[in-house]
Amino acid sequence: MNVAIVTARAGSKSILNKNVYDVLGKPMVYYPIKAAQDAIKIDAVFVSTDGKEIAEASRALGATVIERPDELGGDHINHGDVIKHATQWVDANVENLENVVLLLGNTVMIDGPTIDTALQLLDDHPELDSCMTVWEAADDHPLRAMEITQDGLLEPYGDKERKVSTERQSYQKAYYYDQGVWVYRKYTVNAQDGPNPWWWMGKKSAPIIRPWVTGRDVHTLFDMGVAEWWVKHPEEVADRLSKSKPVLPESLDRYKK
Repeated sequence: MNVAIVTARAGSKSILNKNVYDVLGKPMVYYPIKAAQDAIKIDAVFVSTDGKEIAEASRALGATVIERPDELGGDHINHGDVIKHATQWVDANVENLENVVLLLGNTVMIDGPTIDTALQLLDDHPELDSCMTVWEAADDHPLRAMEITQDGLLEPYGDKERKVSTERQSYQKAYYYDQGVWVYRKYTVNAQDGPNPWWWMGKKSAPIIRPWVTGRDVHTLFDMGVAEWWVKHPEEVADRLSKSKPVLPESLDRYKK
């Protein structure tokens, strides 16, 4: 059995009640729930929340609500602990749980076909623990990162002595999780040995490379404008997402059990 779990906490310091904020006539949480419902390979959809309004909206949309315990509520929580709790709750309440699709309640930038692609990748490669959507860094490559000193000056982040070219094409490619899809086998949340900080993903996590920064979750009104553009342009979005590509299967042969 494959399930989707949407995590959506109450409260926000950036946008009040953003998980139920109106996005073109729908609460924000509608979009990840709808994407999961549109996925052929998803059998059930759950929402983990500590918010009454989010719970009510999620139930109205056909999702099952997982009520978080008090220690997992509020702003200052470890998202991994929320994910582990939700996964274990689902495992105790459904039969034959195999894979979990984890989605964020404050993003619209996900669709059913991408979820199915991720689940198919795990079906085709039982040696994998998980996969996630990522995008390739460009001007925001980590080698270009800086920090501000106590004197208010800029220095290279981390290794102060490293020499970095201005030609970004010379860097080894770097990727970021794009706030889109995490898919993992249920046992990985207990192993807690995934790539930091995504410790619930297991040791063998494969990428699905999306062709642009497709998974922007909403933190500001600027992000809200991007989200609304996404919803208004489904044909262009579908065309761009069709270019998403999982890692080539032959490169995974070394990991086969």
